[in-house]
Amino acid sequence: MIKQVFRELEISSVKKETENSSRIRFDIPKALTYQFSHKPGQYISVQFDTRKGTHIRTYSISSEPNNKYIEIGVKHIEKGIFSKFLKTKKTGDKILLSNPEGKFFPSRKNPKKLLLIAAGSGITPIMSILKSSLKNEPETKIALLYSNKSYADMMFKEELQDLKDKYIDRLLVNNFFSQEVQSTEILNGRITKDKVEFLQKESLIDLNSLDQIFICGPIEMTRELQSYFKKFGISEKKIKTELFFVTPTKDFKIKSKNLKTTESKIDITMDGSRKTFFMKGNGDFIEKANQYGINIPYSCKNGMCATCRCKVISGKAKMRKNYSLEEWEIKKGFILSCQLEPVDKEIFLDFDII
Repeated sequence: MIKQVFRELEISSVKKETENSSRIRFDIPKALTYQFSHKPGQYISVQFDTRKGTHIRTYSISSEPNNKYIEIGVKHIEKGIFSKFLKTKKTGDKILLSNPEGKFFPSRKNPKKLLLIAAGSGITPIMSILKSSLKNEPETKIALLYSNKSYADMMFKEELQDLKDKYIDRLLVNNFFSQEVQSTEILNGRITKDKVEFLQKESLIDLNSLDQIFICGPIEMTRELQSYFKKFGISEKKIKTELFFVTPTKDFKIKSKNLKTTESKIDITMDGSRKTFFMKGNGDFIEKANQYGINIPYSCKNGMCATCRCKVISGKAKMRKNYSLEEWEIKKGFILSCQLEPVDKEIFLDFDII
């Protein structure tokens, strides 16, 4: 496990992207160059305080890897805690950021063809992958499918246009709008498997020649496309997915009320030391560990970022939700501790195994 460490970085610029989103750039001091080095597609966590306490929020990095700055795209949510906090910040202010994390990055060297699919603010990590690949991999060709409500809602539209002009033979962009009518019918509405299938049949994209696919957006779109690509015959290892936010379902809330209330003993190994605490089946793992003075690394607490990932060494536990671990990780015993529900009375977890 990579230890989560927060450092103060200074805001060098805040640029309004759309009516409801901004791009924030932070300068990286030379002394912190190594800590903030990252791969295209990774994310950072932002820590900030309000009257209600300390909060942590996860944001994908939109800038390509470099030693001078790091940039994030922020969608402003009505009544959102970070949105309110951000309104009080300006150039020169300092904010606590964690070291970059995440597995949403290209794993193949010198990819010849990439398919990038994004919806709304899901474009943020996609931009980092796109810019880095075009700049550093001269033979790579990219097809981007990008969905928004309208042209006005598009983040990074000016930068995307500049990239299209610069890499005219290597970058193909298809913009889909759900609330704005376009002359090309296939581009109207959200991105679906039927639209991808049409683009394939019309030879506008070639799924057979892809080295890797990246999908970032709402769970319905992501799961539908992921399933379609697998049925098409594309290896699961070539498909990378990331989700931004998932609202709790009613089923989950009902289920939570019925969890067992008997206590389980939790032993964990973290940073080479052994620690123990006790929790009930309907408890919050992160909060309970904190009560015992154990700081579990986390960002979203919603089963999406995998910052809290650990391995079950002995005993049995299950996850209430999982939007980030892949099937091979689950088979090897990895679990998201923020979603952990103890089954056995004694469980041993290892946070040091990557």
